Amino acid sequence: MGIITISRGSYSRGIEIAQKLADKLGYECISREVLLKASKDFNVPETELMHAIHDAPSIFDRIKDGKKNYVAFIREAFLEHIQKDNVVYHGYAGHFFTREIPNVLKVRIIANIDFRVKVLMERENVSEDDARKLLYKIDVERRKWSMYLYGIDTNETELYDIVIHIDTIDVDSAVEILYDMARRPCFQTSTALQKKVKDLLDAARDYSNKSSKVS
Repeated sequence: MGIITISRGSYSRGIEIAQKLADKLGYECISREVLLKASKDFNVPETELMHAIHDAPSIFDRIKDGKKNYVAFIREAFLEHIQKDNVVYHGYAGHFFTREIPNVLKVRIIANIDFRVKVLMERENVSEDDARKLLYKIDVERRKWSMYLYGIDTNETELYDIVIHIDTIDVDSAVEILYDMARRPCFQTSTALQKKVKDLLDAARDYSNKSSKVS
């Protein structure tokens, strides 16, 4: 039993890996659920949050304590999901929220640009030139978003226990590698993990309650 967070570059088949790994382990696979709950708590439509994440994170500067509250709501929603244990989370900032939590397997899935261009061309039926431009735009926006909200660069390898280059390791092999790692004792649920998650969740809820009273 355990918790796995997967940070994935766009068009690197990270979603597929997360879903297959969750199925193999018998874990719940979550991602968008966290953003949906944060959207509800933050009282901002999900589409607007998605726009902020991908295009204009400065939207939070137009709301009183916007950035701080948004991060708090995302943290609370994330912690509520992972406290159930047996979870594979792929999405925004899972590695950021679990930095202080022991026994969590933190994974980064990446691929070289040519691999990603090929995947994007096949999925979206676009030209190679358009695919390269779009990937560049996505990469710049995601880095800007993570630096703005969390002060981290998702490309920094020290954030993760393992970085997998999916262009040299196929999806099924990546799943097998992560499956074997997840079953090791160091990544199993521990009393320390459960206590840390509970403490962080209690603190997040306390902050949210205070914020709602002030507003």
